[in-house]
Amino acid sequence: MRKNLKILITFAIVILLGMIAFIWLKQTQPSVKNASPQKAAKLAKVKHINLVTLGDSLTEGIGDDKGEQGYSGRIAKRIETQYNIAVNMSNFGKSGDRSDQIQERLTAQPKFQHAVKQANVIVLTSGGNDLQQSLLKNVFAKTPTDLTAAVVSEQTTYQTKLTRLFHEIRTYNRQAPIFIFGNYNPLFVHFPQREDLNQDVQRFNTINSHAAKQDKNSYYVDSFDLTFGQYRSKKMRQSLGQQAVKKATEDQNSNQDMTATLMGATHVNNTWISQTDNYHPNNIGYNYMTTQLYHVMRKEQEKWLIKH
Repeated sequence: MRKNLKILITFAIVILLGMIAFIWLKQTQPSVKNASPQKAAKLAKVKHINLVTLGDSLTEGIGDDKGEQGYSGRIAKRIETQYNIAVNMSNFGKSGDRSDQIQERLTAQPKFQHAVKQANVIVLTSGGNDLQQSLLKNVFAKTPTDLTAAVVSEQTTYQTKLTRLFHEIRTYNRQAPIFIFGNYNPLFVHFPQREDLNQDVQRFNTINSHAAKQDKNSYYVDSFDLTFGQYRSKKMRQSLGQQAVKKATEDQNSNQDMTATLMGATHVNNTWISQTDNYHPNNIGYNYMTTQLYHVMRKEQEKWLIKH
């Protein structure tokens, strides 16, 4: 009896030690989520991915003085370099598109649909033209408060359109994570005293962020610092604002100035934004967007380092 008990205890100890060793190995071995980029790709046994970017002019790469398709070409190169994998990048950005127009193109174009179906990862820019349309439509509002009220009234419409766009994307691909950028205020350097404009952009960004959370497998990428460009400190922004207030008291055509700026007709002194149109990012700006996107993708790498 005692002999059987000894055998039973020994067997239990062996099992217990085996379980401890298994748990220890599992905890010490790197997972795809926590591994370095190249290690993660090897663990996932992934040698190439399909990257699809869709959206408006920021995806198309308007303003990119290096001709690398904005963040689209840059993030493809960054992934290839950091993960040592091949990237097949398809860019479906189109300048001027609102969220509903992006959806309409996806609904109508089989080539677009096929690319989305095959995607390991999807990146989206949306909302900038929706907001710009609202601002242009209400540019002659009597006060900033009136303008904000008009923008707020457009929020529900944009949220509905963006939800439909996400639904359309998911019709073709339910597995690939979607990374959606927020937007920035290109008018800041011209109207730094108008804090309401920054707030209006952030209102639309909140909708982008909320859409990502609702989807469960989507992630928000902040790009709001494009707003400030080289004006990094609070002191620099205050000084810029004081100069703008002085100019505004001397200029009686502020509404005309606003319209001209919205249409890209004024000189820009934000070194992160292209001087070609005073509106879209330049090389520096797109490098910033790419870095922001890469950080979020790196954090969620186990979601897109998956073999088809």
